[in-house]
Amino acid sequence: MNRLLLFSLGALGAVIIPFARGAESRSKPNVVLIYIDDLGYGDLGSYGCKDIPTPHLDRLAAEGVRCTASYITNPPCCPSRCAMLMGQYGQRFGKYGMSRGLPIPEDRPTLATFLAKRGYVTGQIGKWDIGSRSQGPLQSGFSKVARTPPKKKYTRDELAGARLDLQKHLRKKGGQSKYFCIDEAGKTVWLTDYDGDRMTEFIKQHKADPFFLYWSPEAVHSSNLEAPASLTKRTRARGKRQKLAGAIVSVDDQVGKLLRTLDEEGLRRNTLVIFSSDNGANSGEGGSSAPYTGGKGEGTQKEGWVRVPTIFSMPGLLPEGTQYNGLIANFDFYSTIASLVGEAIPKHCDGVDLVPYLAGRHKGDAHEFLYWLNNEPGDAERRHLIAVRWKNWRLYRKYEKDPWQLFDLAADPEETRDVAAKHPLVARHLAGKHAAWAATLAPLGKVPGNQERGGRDQRGHGWALADREPKEKSR
Repeated sequence: MNRLLLFSLGALGAVIIPFARGAESRSKPNVVLIYIDDLGYGDLGSYGCKDIPTPHLDRLAAEGVRCTASYITNPPCCPSRCAMLMGQYGQRFGKYGMSRGLPIPEDRPTLATFLAKRGYVTGQIGKWDIGSRSQGPLQSGFSKVARTPPKKKYTRDELAGARLDLQKHLRKKGGQSKYFCIDEAGKTVWLTDYDGDRMTEFIKQHKADPFFLYWSPEAVHSSNLEAPASLTKRTRARGKRQKLAGAIVSVDDQVGKLLRTLDEEGLRRNTLVIFSSDNGANSGEGGSSAPYTGGKGEGTQKEGWVRVPTIFSMPGLLPEGTQYNGLIANFDFYSTIASLVGEAIPKHCDGVDLVPYLAGRHKGDAHEFLYWLNNEPGDAERRHLIAVRWKNWRLYRKYEKDPWQLFDLAADPEETRDVAAKHPLVARHLAGKHAAWAATLAPLGKVPGNQERGGRDQRGHGWALADREPKEKSR
């Protein structure tokens, strides 16, 4: 029986492409999902950044759709990744804060499991931080996972010769590097660059198959103090921001490798690339949320912690060089990918297929409302957040006992003027919507004993495979 794929060609409308089951592996679109750690809304050239060159990411935006209201509804790192991989609000499975080690539900498929069951080779590279210790990527739908290379260990002489701030940081870590690793040849290399080589290796190995590649690097999570001059000198950033800028340049380099490989293998037009961040900027590293304020750390109640840069690019499917201003969330990635491969969106998903919105066929917001309820009792106080987004409005409070504050983000992007008293009907309307949404959620989940961190499967070099013995490598 033949199946159909629907491809949008922008102003040309849509084209339905039939294909027989025997040709599915060559016809199905590929997906590359890149999820950076702590990248701010204002830290890319295509989002207005002036001091950090990001030519490859700018090219990705020029060949796709730049989203200006893309949100993380379950910040920070661990909750963000769990919600994204499950395609739903984390509160649907009891995740109301960090709760690192809380299992992801096994009664509904992860994005990787969904695609693996439809003939995709599923690969993961980099940071995991999802689920319980027993729920590593190989147990969560990924068939192939890049092993984590050993980190560089600084010698006593190297530590003595380092800058004082770096020296102090490294001594706290026992002299172990965060971003320099040892490759298979014994050479010291920058971890982000090492990851980029694994991306190109994966694509070349599986160019004849439909593939889903999820790259979630350590970059640009703090500390970036080790960023070498070869990276930082390519930027115009100054002060503490210079090190972060160098790390972002390295991320951009890997996107360049990715695009070059897709071009060389003739896969660019058949590959959806999604680029985003797990939460907003880290101001402690000099990250920017411009034109908004706030971010990771002390600014977690403001827009900058949850609004992130997001780019969708697939020439031939999506229009190029355009901007989408509607409300979207990271759990939309799952639904969009499911629709792209010609399947029904699973019932558990909170997301929608974004392609009609990104292509301009549907107007307005993909979601009329987006919600936040980060109130896990034991989580860091700074991360508590109760909020609603609707049109230009943001309703917010930190605790249930607090009065609601209302901000007009169009007129006041820095959230300096609470207008709840001036617009009481809007405030009451949004508060009511939030209460109705909260009533649909699961109870607070309990992290199992001795489950402090999410799972990680393999360390070393090469790839760990789901269908082989743990020590066997794939070349």
